[in-house]
Amino acid sequence: MNVFVFFLFLIPIFFGCSNENQVIDNFKSVHDQQSSNVIITLTKKGNITAKIEAELMKKNNQNLKLELKNNVKVDLYDDDFNHKSIINSQYAIVDEKENKINAYDNVQVISNDGKQLKADSLLWDNNEDRIFTNSNLQFITADTDTLYGQGFESNIDLTDWIIFQPKGSINNE
Repeated sequence: MNVFVFFLFLIPIFFGCSNENQVIDNFKSVHDQQSSNVIITLTKKGNITAKIEAELMKKNNQNLKLELKNNVKVDLYDDDFNHKSIINSQYAIVDEKENKINAYDNVQVISNDGKQLKADSLLWDNNEDRIFTNSNLQFITADTDTLYGQGFESNIDLTDWIIFQPKGSINNE
């Protein structure tokens, strides 16, 4: 009878330790660091190209990705460190390896001269200094024309842009 009791106690202890280690391993593989109220600077060839602010950041060292949440703000700069535009969103992923930012949830880009792009998601490629989206969008020009479409590409100050599937009308007055 002692052998049988010993066997029953051994099984729960074995599985309990295994599950606990598995949970710890899964947590470590998801995020290595977590910070609040962060400011991050991105560079290209030693020049600052973006300043990113967010209320919450989680970092994964294995895949070199930063997960940003809550009031994400990205200030974009040209090669001479002149401010060109701001990207606002609720969520973003910074891919340090690819040098790109994917922004999601109420994404808005505002250029210094007043142009606005609103979309569900957006990609900023730091290597190309270009903004891309495949989602539905609203684009408001500095002349207050409002254009709609699906798919967009532009430089960071929204002066050289393309809407791939445009919808709507333009006021020519």
